[in-house]
Amino acid sequence: MSTATARPETATPASADGEGSAGGAGPSRARRLWASSWRLAVAVLVGLVSFAVVWPSTDVSGWSDARFGASLVGDVLAGLTALALVPFRHRAPLVVGLVVLALGSFSTLAVGAAVLVVVSLATRRRPGEIVAAGVVFVAATVVAELLVFRSWEDGWSAGWAAVALAVVALAYALLALVGVVVGSRRALIASLRERALLVERDQVLREERARDGERAHLAREMHDVLGHRLSLVALHAGALEYRGRDLDPDETVAAAAVVRAEAHSALSDLRDVLGVLRDPEAGGASEVTVTAPPQPTLRELDALVEEAREAGSPVTSVIDDAARSAEVPTAVGRHAYRIVQEALTNARRHAPGQPVRVTVSVEAAPTDVVRIRVTNPAPHGPSDAARDGHGLAGLAERARLVGGRFRAGPDGDDFVVEADLPWTR
Repeated sequence: MSTATARPETATPASADGEGSAGGAGPSRARRLWASSWRLAVAVLVGLVSFAVVWPSTDVSGWSDARFGASLVGDVLAGLTALALVPFRHRAPLVVGLVVLALGSFSTLAVGAAVLVVVSLATRRRPGEIVAAGVVFVAATVVAELLVFRSWEDGWSAGWAAVALAVVALAYALLALVGVVVGSRRALIASLRERALLVERDQVLREERARDGERAHLAREMHDVLGHRLSLVALHAGALEYRGRDLDPDETVAAAAVVRAEAHSALSDLRDVLGVLRDPEAGGASEVTVTAPPQPTLRELDALVEEAREAGSPVTSVIDDAARSAEVPTAVGRHAYRIVQEALTNARRHAPGQPVRVTVSVEAAPTDVVRIRVTNPAPHGPSDAARDGHGLAGLAERARLVGGRFRAGPDGDDFVVEADLPWTR
């Protein structure tokens, strides 16, 4: 049937065939043209059938030739005018609807056009417009019967007039009801399309957020790993630079071997993370899938402390056996390991050669807590105190991810990094 624009509260505009387009992308011009053409063709066909049925069955024996000719010509002209106005019903639905309904009351050829505009107007689901069009249609029908067709000359009684009026009103109500149902269905389809589009967009946003979160996670991991390895490289390279003449050949070779091994490991880790972070849409290349190596946990903490000692940092550690147990969740253990690793890196960078104390324990509370405390003498001078970088912010984020608490700052003459990472057995 006919179409109309969607109700104001619907978020999707109606297309030419009456159905809202998802996301504002309406149907193609050819589809709109076809939708309008077949509806107009149906209206013409209904009008021709009505014209061919009504006029031969009408008793015109008492009519004069002038009256018959004028009625016939008026019927055709009114019908053609109504059919010509039908394509403009989307631009001015109410005005076109009222004019076509008035013409349809006087013309059998305009019956199809009248039916089309009634349903089209009702799809807008505006009660005021529907009632106004109904009043005009009924009033025009009464006027046509009394003044043009002169049914009163045939001896119509008041009862027959009331029955005819009720039939006309019922026919209009049924057509309006069809239009309301069609409009409701189209609004529902448009709403479902819009909802589906919103769900698709939300899914895309969730995937993008997940990718961004994973990239941020990888960047945080690589900051900790590369910072640790490069600090070892800088430490041993500095020893070679300032104490090269004092070192015997074996010590020089050992220091150079550490520099080479740590630089190689840093390059390997950097190559892996660049492969994972590569954006296929930016460079046009296919995304590289890299299998990440196993992440360290608290069970590798002793090796980390020993590595720091071999690098020349005087590190003492107190690590509970419970912290090394398999009961500590992998995620909590990984975050705890990275916190200790970054704290040792910062101590080696900002307070080189100073003693560092690492304490890791598991304490029972309402939930079990991995408690980490790393202390070293506070660096002196305003420039050193302000060199936080992004490492401490990354450690605070790690603690937040598991619902923990993190604090880093001076405590008397020491610089303290503390973290509580809760977990449930």
